[in-house]
Amino acid sequence: MNLKELKEVSKNRIKNILRKHRVGNIRQLESKICEAGPPQMRPDPDLLTKALKTLVNMGIIKSIKESGISGGENIFYLADDFNVNSPSDKERYAKIIKLYGKYLDIVKRKGNCGDILEIIIQKAIKASNTYHFVGGPGVSTNKFQVNGTLIKGDFDFILQSQTGLLGVELKNKRKWLYPDHKDFWVAIYRCLQNNALPVIIARKFPYIARLIFKNIGVLGYETHNQYLKPDLVDLMAEMRDKDGLGFADLRFIDEPEERHINFFRNILPNQEKDSWETFISKKDVLKKHAEVLKEDVLGGRTRLFYAFLVDIGLATAHEERKRYLEEDYSDLYNDYPTDF
Repeated sequence: MNLKELKEVSKNRIKNILRKHRVGNIRQLESKICEAGPPQMRPDPDLLTKALKTLVNMGIIKSIKESGISGGENIFYLADDFNVNSPSDKERYAKIIKLYGKYLDIVKRKGNCGDILEIIIQKAIKASNTYHFVGGPGVSTNKFQVNGTLIKGDFDFILQSQTGLLGVELKNKRKWLYPDHKDFWVAIYRCLQNNALPVIIARKFPYIARLIFKNIGVLGYETHNQYLKPDLVDLMAEMRDKDGLGFADLRFIDEPEERHINFFRNILPNQEKDSWETFISKKDVLKKHAEVLKEDVLGGRTRLFYAFLVDIGLATAHEERKRYLEEDYSDLYNDYPTDF
C-alpha cells in the first residue's frame, strides 16, 4: 500500500473511530489506528496527523483546542455529527478531557513514569550479566570516570564493553520517537562528544527511524509499552480501557521482561561490532547535522532534516522526498502539543 492509499485508509479509520467514540486526541487515535488493526492498515503517526489535518480542513471532522489541561494546550477531534447540545456527547467530551488531564498529571511525575523504565532497564542489564555500567535512577554520569574517559553530560546509562562505551538513552513516553526530533539529536550529540555508540530505547519508532538507525549505526529497541509504578494500576484502569483513553499498552511493573534481558544479553552484543563500524564511518556527517538539530529550530526543521537525509544517501527515493520535503509530515507531528 503506497502513501496515498494509506492516507485514504487512515482518513476512513479516523472517521469510523470518532463516530464510535465521539472524541479523541492524537495519542488516543495513535493507539487505535497506528498501533492496532491489520498491519497493512497502520499508518505511522506523521501520516495520521496529515490525514487529520485534511479531514479538519475539509470540514469532515471537527477540532477544538483545550487549554489548561495539566498546564498545557491540547487538540481534541470530534465526530462529524458531534452535537454540543447532546447530553451524551457533552458527557463523553467531559469524561475524556478529565481522564486525559489526570493521565498527564500522573506521567509527568518522574517517579511515576520516567524512573520506572530506568529501574526496569537497570535490572535487565544486571540480569543479562553482559555489561558493566554506570547510571540509573537519580545517578548522574556527568564527569564520571569510565575506562579513563571523563564522561561529558548525563546519560541514562553508560555501558562498558570490549568494543568501547555505549550511551543508552531511554524515552518512556507515548509519543513515537522520530529521528528529526530534538531528543534524538541531543542523544546523538552526547554520544559523539563521548565516543560512545548510541543505544536508544523508546516505546515506538516509525519506519523511517529504523531505516536511519541501520544507516548510521544507532541501535534502537522498542519496548512497545509505557511503564508506570505498580501501585497505579487501579487509579489508571479507565485510562487503559477501550472506552476510556484506550491506552491498552500501559504496564504497571518495575521488573524486566525476558525480552528486555535478551536485548542486553544477546541482541546488543551481536550487533555492536557492525554498528560501531557504521557509526564511525558516519561521524563527520553526524557531527555536522547534530550541531544544528540538537537545538530548538524555529521553522524549517523538516528541510534541515532533509539535508541530513541527502548527506547519508536516504533522500533519493521519491517516497522519502515526498514524505519529508513536499508534505512536511515531520514538522506536523513533532510540533503537535503535548510530548507525553
